[in-house]
Amino acid sequence: MTAVERVDLTSDGAAEVSQGSHGSVVLLPAIAGINPYIRRLHEELAEEGYSVATIDYWHRQGGAPDLSSVEKIMAAVATVADPDVAADVDAAIDHLGAGNGVAAVGFCIGGTQALLAAANLERVKASVSYYGLLRYRDLTDNKPESPLDAAARVQVPFLGHWGDQDPLAPVGDVEELQQIMSGGPAEIYVYPGAGHAFHEDFRPEPYRVVAATESWGRTKAFLRWHVGSA
Repeated sequence: MTAVERVDLTSDGAAEVSQGSHGSVVLLPAIAGINPYIRRLHEELAEEGYSVATIDYWHRQGGAPDLSSVEKIMAAVATVADPDVAADVDAAIDHLGAGNGVAAVGFCIGGTQALLAAANLERVKASVSYYGLLRYRDLTDNKPESPLDAAARVQVPFLGHWGDQDPLAPVGDVEELQQIMSGGPAEIYVYPGAGHAFHEDFRPEPYRVVAATESWGRTKAFLRWHVGSA
């Protein structure tokens, strides 16, 4: 079992961290935050030899919010401040001692944050987004720039996974992202029949075994090539 340490990153940010022997990954959870599913992914990446820092979005707010309805989930998403997450990712890179940079890997809102990190943080050298939201309905202090607008600045290797039945990240948005990133080192996959959160194997309704298995295999190959041992 990998040793995991909880650390303070910024004045009010935190992460769960484990040190590995090669390569570094910042793991960005879905809206539920650091739950058993995310901890399993952290452990699996650590067993591959990576140093891993899993960002705790809800440390600032004293714990995860009520996520019992779609309305409450979307309200919670709105409270996650993109600039705060970027500061936490940057601080996590410092803590990991990843002078040559890291890969950011995120799911749902974490997938959005992984894309934004690739656009905005120089030390993020590769990025993986699982069904990240791509278009903000409204711009606010917490959400100052829509991910599709930020995507034009991504110059590092990018791997994206979306389902063609995802109402939160419609295929039209994914196709727009593919067009924006068509001139750079991006690989974007759309999985037939898969909806949002198709990788979450603890939830039978959204989970799609083929899409989840294929996308995770691609993610591990991508990480080995770009930040680990090829």
